[in-house]
Amino acid sequence: MVCRKLIPLPRHMIPALIGVCLGIALSLICVSVEEETCDLHSFSTKSKPKVAKQEQTNRAAEKEAPEVDHLGQSRKTNSLNEKQNFDYSNTDDFEPRLRTPVYSTKDHSEQKPTRKVIRPRYASTELGIREKLLVCVVTSQKTIPTLGASLNKTLAHYVPKILFFMGPRSNKLPSGMSIVSFTDSEQPVLPFHMLKYAAEHYGLSYDYYMFVNDNIYIRGEKLLDFVSDISISRPIHLGRPIVPKNSTIPYCDLNSGIIISQAILASVASSLEKCIGKGPSGEPADLGKCIAKLSGSGCTAKINEKHFTTFVSQNLDYDRQIKMLDKDPAFSTALTVSHVPDEVTMYKLHRHFCEQELVLTQRLLEETKDKIVKMSVLTPGGKAGVSWPVGVQEPHKPKSRFDVLKWDYFTETHVYLANDFSNVQELKGIHKQDVNDVITVAVERLTKKYGNQYEYSHLVNGYKRFDATRGLEYIIDLVLKNDNGEDLQKRVHLLRPLSLVEIVPMPYVTENSRVNLVLPISSSNRDGVVSFLDSYAHTCLDSGDSANLFIVFIYDPVNGKDDVFGVLKSMITYYENKYQNGARIAWISLHTSNPTEFTIMDAVSKKFAPESLLLLCTIGMELSTEFLNRVRMNTINGWQVFFPIGFYQYKPNLIYEEKPYPTTIEISKNVGHFDRSLYEQSSFYNSDYLSARKNGTEIDESKNDLFSMFVKQGKLHVFRAVEPALKHRYRHRVCNPALDEGAYQRCLVSRSQGLASRAQLAMLIFEHQQKVDKMHLKVLHKQNDPNVNHMNPNMLK
Repeated sequence: MVCRKLIPLPRHMIPALIGVCLGIALSLICVSVEEETCDLHSFSTKSKPKVAKQEQTNRAAEKEAPEVDHLGQSRKTNSLNEKQNFDYSNTDDFEPRLRTPVYSTKDHSEQKPTRKVIRPRYASTELGIREKLLVCVVTSQKTIPTLGASLNKTLAHYVPKILFFMGPRSNKLPSGMSIVSFTDSEQPVLPFHMLKYAAEHYGLSYDYYMFVNDNIYIRGEKLLDFVSDISISRPIHLGRPIVPKNSTIPYCDLNSGIIISQAILASVASSLEKCIGKGPSGEPADLGKCIAKLSGSGCTAKINEKHFTTFVSQNLDYDRQIKMLDKDPAFSTALTVSHVPDEVTMYKLHRHFCEQELVLTQRLLEETKDKIVKMSVLTPGGKAGVSWPVGVQEPHKPKSRFDVLKWDYFTETHVYLANDFSNVQELKGIHKQDVNDVITVAVERLTKKYGNQYEYSHLVNGYKRFDATRGLEYIIDLVLKNDNGEDLQKRVHLLRPLSLVEIVPMPYVTENSRVNLVLPISSSNRDGVVSFLDSYAHTCLDSGDSANLFIVFIYDPVNGKDDVFGVLKSMITYYENKYQNGARIAWISLHTSNPTEFTIMDAVSKKFAPESLLLLCTIGMELSTEFLNRVRMNTINGWQVFFPIGFYQYKPNLIYEEKPYPTTIEISKNVGHFDRSLYEQSSFYNSDYLSARKNGTEIDESKNDLFSMFVKQGKLHVFRAVEPALKHRYRHRVCNPALDEGAYQRCLVSRSQGLASRAQLAMLIFEHQQKVDKMHLKVLHKQNDPNVNHMNPNMLK
């Protein structure tokens, strides 16, 4: 059959078929030969460890003479090593083997232990990244409250750091300034001490250093842009050059400012005593002469085609000369203005240059917008694809119905459906001011476009939404009246764009601080203490977390002499005996009939040092290592207190259909909610609490809480944020009418919203109503009413 099928094949196909058959046969023959050849060069599995063991001992011999394989052919050492270390016949089971260096006994005994590598605190320190500019200012007791303070206010927010140097300190110094005083320093020698101090304490922290007197105005933003464009690879000595009579090396005038690089500072600081020992004459130029002489680099006002421009005016009268000075290019482009007579002139100069920068910025923005519109014709979308406003990020485009941003409807007095828990709310505070500002801006733009033809009447509709990619958008419908009293409705679209996001500088904190948990216990809530102690033992004691527990037993003087907390005290003793290293649990007794947060914390603060970190806890909260670390990071001594928003569980018998209830709390909308009305948990340092209590003695303790005290004090940042690691079990809340009206209303809202979600409450009401209807039908059946047979529960609604 096969021959009959092959016979009809075309004659030209027969050679191709024969070639394919011969190729397959030759390939099979070659494969068998190669396998036999590899076997000749390979070793058995048992011999491999021997070769590996002898490899290092025979390393010297391998370098001297080439090795010979089993066929007697001379081969290179590397080729032989590859065949000895790898089994080509079974590459799938290959396992890598680490080669560790073998040391002799003598070398191993003399080897020194390796030192532990200590990493620096900041990555910039390890990478050698320095700040750009340090400004050092010479001041005095007389001028620091006036010129010094005004220079600090106009310059400090532009440069990384500014230091003020003076002689002996006075009793009253301005706040918010970094001041270095020298008790034995006279005013002529003070600039030299200033340079030496900068070299010793900040010699490796900055690229450039600027030395000035306090009677100088500095355009901080322009100055920082100026030094940022200069390469740090070369020594820099900038200022207003002055050529002395007896020398050819120019020096810089301290009144106009001296800028030197880190290399110049290092070379001058080591030999600074030579200048001081010659007895300076007291002139401001002496520091400039010293820098020019010791560094060997003369002062210059030009670097890389950039000019360090200064304006010198011995008798500056701002009100009389500003119009004339505004036309002078030397004044308009100056980085510093020297010999400022007083602080009022300093503030006027700052306002003038800020207005000048604002006009320039607005002109650049308009030019950029025009360029974007002109270039849009070359883009795929054309001019129609340009977003509004020009240059701002395009609006958010939702990919599904779940990504649609919600618009909030508002009027001049109320906002509707602002959240999931309210239908209408009155506009108050900042929200009312926001709506008024939007209306004012809209009317101004309409007046600018149409002139004074129309007059604002009222707001018809308002819509707003927050777009995280661009800002807060508004659409408002305004009713305007013309000269004839006719109404005209206009729709205006406005945008409050997001500005440059800045990181708020915060002090450095770690997660190594010890947390002291403060737990107040009264006779009404003592039942939940057992669960809290178990949570503390599991989270802190078993894991070795640095957290202590301090319990406050609150006794009511009205009750008898029986100790209602005797069982709990025995449990504390049990934990102390269970953990050999100590349970770190302490307690005190507080006898009061009206316990408040202030009476409790006043008693607790006396038991701790001022630098202790306190965390006020409540019965029912679950402890976790994540939450304690968050407390350590968000509570900063002398800077910030932390009031977390915890996740509170709903009433279990309302949200669960059957027992037993789950032992853990899952973050879900059907299990609980983040209660923003409660301020029960808080963390702060004891020193901050004592300071707030000292400054807030007029606070009514019965109508206020710790949150209101820290807010009213105003010296600390009160940090309030959602904390998913803080979970709280349900407990019935009792609201005290004696509280402040705002606190009492918050308590009522929390109690009503803490039962269950709206959907769950509605379902419970519906099920209850159905049970009532069924009972009603049963009563009618018993009465033998002939119409009952044709009725069902739905007909009773």
